[in-house]
Amino acid sequence: MNVTGILSNTQTTEKVRILIVEDEYILSINLQGILELLGYTVLDIIDSAEKAIEKTGELLPNLVLMDIQLRGEMDGIQAAELIWNRFQIPVIYITGHSDKSTVERANMTFAFGYILKPFKEQQLYVAIQTALNRYRREQLSQSQRINRFKNNFLATASNEMRMPLLNMKMTISVLENLLEREGILNSELLSPFESVAGYVTILHQQCEEGLNSVNTLLSLQMIDTDAYQLELTSFQLQDWLPHLTLYFRELAQSQQQIFQVSIPHNLPPMVSDIEAVTKIISELLNNACKYSPPDEVIRLTVQMIYITKSVINKDEQSGMKINSQVPLFEITISNSGVIIPKKEQSQIFEPFYRIPYNNFWKIGGAGLGLTLVKKLVECLQGTIEISNIEDWTIFTVLLPLSLSDLPS
Repeated sequence: MNVTGILSNTQTTEKVRILIVEDEYILSINLQGILELLGYTVLDIIDSAEKAIEKTGELLPNLVLMDIQLRGEMDGIQAAELIWNRFQIPVIYITGHSDKSTVERANMTFAFGYILKPFKEQQLYVAIQTALNRYRREQLSQSQRINRFKNNFLATASNEMRMPLLNMKMTISVLENLLEREGILNSELLSPFESVAGYVTILHQQCEEGLNSVNTLLSLQMIDTDAYQLELTSFQLQDWLPHLTLYFRELAQSQQQIFQVSIPHNLPPMVSDIEAVTKIISELLNNACKYSPPDEVIRLTVQMIYITKSVINKDEQSGMKINSQVPLFEITISNSGVIIPKKEQSQIFEPFYRIPYNNFWKIGGAGLGLTLVKKLVECLQGTIEISNIEDWTIFTVLLPLSLSDLPS
C-alpha cells in the first residue's frame, strides 16, 4: 500500500502530535516528510536523549519516535524509560539493530513498538496506529479499574459505616424503653441538665445525622455510577407536600421560627420520582431550619411557570423551528435573616464545600447535602439556582410536569 492508499484510510492522524528523536539528519528529515504526508503533526526533531526528555515535558506529544542508538551518555532506551515514568507518553523505537539483547532491554521499558531501518510508509503508519490504539486501550482499562476500585471502596465503606449506626439506633431505642419502664427516663429527681431523656435525644439526633451522611454518600455514589434508578409515579403536590412539611413546621416552631407554605389547589399532577423529590425538598427545608435565626421566616412556595423553548416542527419537511411554551413546576424554598455571599454561591453545590463560619453558619456537616440535591435535580431533568434578595436566601427548583413525555 502506498502513501495515497494509507491516507484514504486515515481519519484521525491530523490530531496526532509526534516528537522525533533521531541523530541522523537526513533520516530524520525524511521521516518528518513521511509523517506529515500521512497527516501527522511533527512537533520537533531532537538529536539527543537528554534534550528529548526536556522537550517531551515541554511539548507533551502524543507519541515519541525514538532512535535507540543516540550520541551522548544516554541512549534511546534509557530516555524512553524516563519519558514513560515521568510523562506516561508512549514511545516507538527506531532501530537498525534487532539483536536479542537490544530487544530484551527495550522490552523492559514498556515499549509500544519497533520500526526497523530502513522502514516503509505502510510499516510506519501501522506501527504508529497500533501503538496509539494500544495506549488508548490501556489508559481506558486503567481508568475502569480505578473507577471500579473507587466505587467498590465507597460502597463497601458506606455499608460498613451504615451497619454500626443502624445497630446503635436500635440499641438506643431499646435503652430508651428500658429507662422509661424503670421510671428513670424522665425522673423528676434530676435537673434538666442531668435529664436522661435529654441525653437519649442527643444520641438519637447524632445517630440520625450519621445515617443521613452515609445514605447521602451512597446516593451520590449510585448517581455517579449511573446505578440510580428512577421510579416514576403520578402524585399531586398540593396533597403530598403538606404531609412532607409537617415535620419541618413543628421543627421551625420549636426554634421560634415562622414557617409558611403556599401551594395552589389546582396544580396538575407531577409524574416523577417521589423519593428524589422528597429528598430535594427535605434537604433544602432542613438547611433553612438549621441556619435561620429565631423570629425569621422559612417559606415554601409552588407555582406553575412557562418558559419559551424552540422546537423543530416535525410536520414540516423544512425542519423549521417554532417556539413552544413549556410548563414547569417552580418550587421555591427561601429563608430570611441569612444570606449566602455572592462569591460563595458558585461553589455551594460542590462536594465537601462549606461556607466559612460567620454569625449563623456554625452548624457542622460534611458538605454533601446540596451536592446530592443538585445531582438529584439534574436526574429529574430540572434546574436549581440560588439567589439573594435583601436579607433572603432563595433556592429555586424547576422540575418538568412529567419525565415520561419531555419535549425533545
